[in-house]
Amino acid sequence: MNFSEPLRLSNGLAEVSPNSLYVASAAQHKITVRVCSSLQVFQIYGCVDVIHNFSWSPDSSFILCVLKKRGIVQVLSLENPDYTCKVDEGSTGLLSAEWAPDSRHFLTVTEFYLRITVWSLSEVAVSYLKFAKVIEFYFIPLMDGLISLIISSPTNTHVSIQPCANNLAFSPGGRYLALIERRDFRDHLSLFDCHANWQLLRNVQLDTQDAVGLRWSPDGRFLAVWDDCLRYRVALYTVDGRHVHSYCAYEPGQDLLGVKSICWSPSGQLLAIGSYDQKCRLLNSFNWSCLISLSHPTDKPINPALGLSATGKPIQIDGELDSRVPDTQEAPLGYRPHRIDVYQEYRTDPSALAAEFRRPQPTEVVYRLVDEAITIPSIKPDPKLPNPKIGVGLASFSKDGRFLATRNDNAPRALWIWSIDRRLSLFSLLIHTSGPVQCLAWDPTTPARLALCTGSDSVFMWTPQGCLVVQTPSHFKFSVSAVNWFPRGDALLLLSESHFCLCYLGGADGEKQCLGERDQNPMWEPPKRQFSDLPFPRISSNDPDNREPAPSLPLGVFGPNPKENEETEIPAEYVGPHVGDTPNWLRRRVAPKPDKVSDRCRSCSTDVMSRSHPNRTLTTVSSRRQAWAPAHKSPLGASERQSANELS
Repeated sequence: MNFSEPLRLSNGLAEVSPNSLYVASAAQHKITVRVCSSLQVFQIYGCVDVIHNFSWSPDSSFILCVLKKRGIVQVLSLENPDYTCKVDEGSTGLLSAEWAPDSRHFLTVTEFYLRITVWSLSEVAVSYLKFAKVIEFYFIPLMDGLISLIISSPTNTHVSIQPCANNLAFSPGGRYLALIERRDFRDHLSLFDCHANWQLLRNVQLDTQDAVGLRWSPDGRFLAVWDDCLRYRVALYTVDGRHVHSYCAYEPGQDLLGVKSICWSPSGQLLAIGSYDQKCRLLNSFNWSCLISLSHPTDKPINPALGLSATGKPIQIDGELDSRVPDTQEAPLGYRPHRIDVYQEYRTDPSALAAEFRRPQPTEVVYRLVDEAITIPSIKPDPKLPNPKIGVGLASFSKDGRFLATRNDNAPRALWIWSIDRRLSLFSLLIHTSGPVQCLAWDPTTPARLALCTGSDSVFMWTPQGCLVVQTPSHFKFSVSAVNWFPRGDALLLLSESHFCLCYLGGADGEKQCLGERDQNPMWEPPKRQFSDLPFPRISSNDPDNREPAPSLPLGVFGPNPKENEETEIPAEYVGPHVGDTPNWLRRRVAPKPDKVSDRCRSCSTDVMSRSHPNRTLTTVSSRRQAWAPAHKSPLGASERQSANELS
């Protein structure tokens, strides 16, 4: 790995363009754009005031700058440096600004969410979105780089107010905008069509008391809306605003804290909900039931050799494996039935090295594999302070959906990595001594490669095959507070409070193998046509609910529709190369039961189809890949085949 020289910035403002060609950094009122390959200056832009925040457009052609003190938004162009676009919100003030997915519209939010304005760069048009909900939070920086959140009250006047940043979201396809509104003292969800002049399509009343966020599923079929921390409720809605299910982890009457974090799996089949009770619950999109609750035990020994189940208990007891895994099941490469890889950060003593070699030596940081039982200490929260540091505050799925990384804020120095594929159990445990886990990011181009930082001078990387610690050069004096992957996955952007640098990984296969990366396909890829890109369902007068039925699940998610004829060929473009990132036992449970009569008919007709179409593609869901039927050789000779054809 190679590091670039650290470059100065302000307030940690640096971002890589979506095409991975440029990196932009802000320092006071200037933005500097550099070429990522050489860090040569490509363009320097000047703004009228100090830059509070900025963001790249999705097509990497523009930069949106927020000048909060003056209430101004400036748009900078890479193709035409002389291009000027400035929006002044005036006395209403400016809170934030965000790009639309088409890169030709951007949204500005005024103070206290009085209105949201949609501005167009290509046309002289302005649209307004009203009734947006605002949640007033107080953010106070604490020790160890963590942040405390305090609900606003009249007595706290020494901190600034920040609104809820999760009240609007664009669909994955970029066609619809979902917005949480507050009308008549009730929460509402509004859906707007971005391709039809931001026309309002649906407005439904939410099944929440005080919604604080929403999130689209990656396939664009569902919306998850969750309540505030005082109530445990997650409401699920379809893309047309239909209420599907509301989940609550506790019995009615139990006054316990609610949801702290939410994350969708890449396929949209699993929803991870981090709670204040130190558990992460997994919901499946088939019937929205809770598959399992992942526990994070602290203050008790964890034996790596015995394993750890999702309930926090050992998997192997008295030499007997867990009975949930059949003995006849073939284990894939690198799969361990029960063992946990426990890695602990270890730093050498620089004074001892200096005495041995009689010259100053830098501290060396490595990961050590722990074989004996280890106890993770927990932090006792102060009951006098609001928003205690408890619960699962961070959850993130890998790109292929096989692994889930979680952080329990009771023990922020430990990172838990769970296996979702073969067994719902703990796969790896990373324990750090330099500080709490502040940021983590999965490689967007590799099935499972994780980068994280703890506010120290090192970058930590994890793969299913091993771990790696990379130290920044000692003369940098660089404390990594955030890590971001390049969209191409060949480099990392390392950020500190006042500097940034690039960590180049290289794109060669040999260098990737050094990091422990293996060639494996993801378990399931979302369909090429997003459900959020489909036209909105029309209202039918014959339907008593004035709604058409919701679109069915895509083929390949939980198997084909059992009501359809099994002999009908399924087009290859409608079935992904894999079935899903749900566990095997769930996939077998929801799969349709085989029909013996149809199986016999299909086996008898297979030979006939292969003879008439020797190169025909047979698509099967159970094999999770395309099975190519080989051409069968006829036992007859050429003359005999010709005579047989004449008779037929």
